[in-house]
Amino acid sequence: MKKQILGLAVVLFMGSAVCMAQDNRGGRPDMSKRIEQMVTDLGLNETQAKEFKAVMEEMRPNRNASGERPSREEMEKKRNEADAKLKKILTDEQYKKYQSMRPQRGQRRGK
Repeated sequence: MKKQILGLAVVLFMGSAVCMAQDNRGGRPDMSKRIEQMVTDLGLNETQAKEFKAVMEEMRPNRNASGERPSREEMEKKRNEADAKLKKILTDEQYKKYQSMRPQRGQRRGK
């Protein structure tokens, strides 16, 4: 009887651990946390931070009416528009730092 209870407890513990691990979505922080980290890393003031967040939210992919993700061309167009807006918001130094941060994010996605 004690072995059955112990076995059941172990199974429940393992099941709950698996459920908690799945909630993390592959270890990727959510978009708002990544944006906040970028604001901190770039050293933006309040006005810049507000405008930066707005541009980054606009760039976030939206699903169309049928539930499909936008095409690569649409995303590239959004990215180019966002880059133009960010260039106006950020100082030259901040923009260079932002550009240097981008390849690092892309390399992680590919792996």
